[in-house]
Parts: sequence; C-alpha cells; structure tokens
Amino acid sequence: MKCPDCDHELRPLDYKGIQIDECAYCRGRWFDRDELTQAKDRTDDDLRWLDFDPFGQDADENKKPSRGKQCPRCSLSMDAIAYDHSKVTIDRCPRCLGVWLDHNEFERIIKYLENALSGKSVREYAALTFREFVRIFTGHEGVASEVKDFLAVLKLLELRITVEHPGLIRAYQRIYAIAPFR
Repeated sequence: MKCPDCDHELRPLDYKGIQIDECAYCRGRWFDRDELTQAKDRTDDDLRWLDFDPFGQDADENKKPSRGKQCPRCSLSMDAIAYDHSKVTIDRCPRCLGVWLDHNEFERIIKYLENALSGKSVREYAALTFREFVRIFTGHEGVASEVKDFLAVLKLLELRITVEHPGLIRAYQRIYAIAPFR
C-alpha cells in the first residue's frame, strides 16, 4: 500500500498487538476496520467505553470537505470527518472502512478523549455508569467487553467522587477504621 499523503510505501507496525500500517516518511497511519477503536482501547483502558464509530450515523454529522486523499487499500477517494466532536480531522474510506490518520492525529484523539473524561461531573458519571450497566444486557460488543466498559466507568465515577467530595472519603475511612470487621 502507498501513503495517501506522500506516496511512500506503508510498512506494517505492531501497535500493542494490533497490526496497523505506517508511512516511515510522514508517519501517517492506516487502520483497517475497527483497528482504531482497538488501538484506543489498548492505549488507555479508561477510554475503552468511549466509542465513536467513524462509519456510524454520528460520524456523518461531522463531515468536512474532502482533502482529496485516496484510500491506500482500494484507491477510492476518502471522506474527511471530525473525530467525535474534536478538532481532529480524519480520513475514512467508505468502501473498505479503513481510517487514515496523519502524523500525531492518533495522539491528539487520545488527548481529546482524556480531556473529555476529566471534564465530567459526578452526576454525569453516575448517568454514564447506569448506561454502561444497561449495555451489559443490550450492547452489541458482547457481554465481556460491555462488563469491562462498565467497570471502567464505575472506576472513573469513584475517582470523580473522591475529587469532588473528599469529605465522603474521609468519613468512609473513619468508619472503616473503627469497624469490627475488615
């Protein structure tokens, strides 16, 4: 495959157990279908429940003018979209469902998602925890994956409570210290 930016050969790259392709010259990366989500999940486990499908209905709302790039896999003209509601523009192929990221765009996506996590309140995390609990029974990823998503959000809820309400944690620690059972 050839790089859609500089026409150099793409080389296989193992990214945390996922085989992606990278241009050694411009450092752009090609992700086959679902590899971008897998790479995000393996980069930061806390982000695993934040799902954005570049080919889903939400993605069509984020369309941008095409940048004229050709898909390295099937040579079709790729669409440009904003990743979720970020300022990161990615290129996607509507035929083979692959995604092209320019140099540092993957890192910018991770940073955007981490910032999205830190901006949520206890109330928002409580609602998201309930939503992820329901998805254990109704989600499309499979029970094991949905349980992992639920546990990730539950952990973030606990951390947010710790940050927003440190007095509750101190009270809990005092009760635990005098409890007859441990």
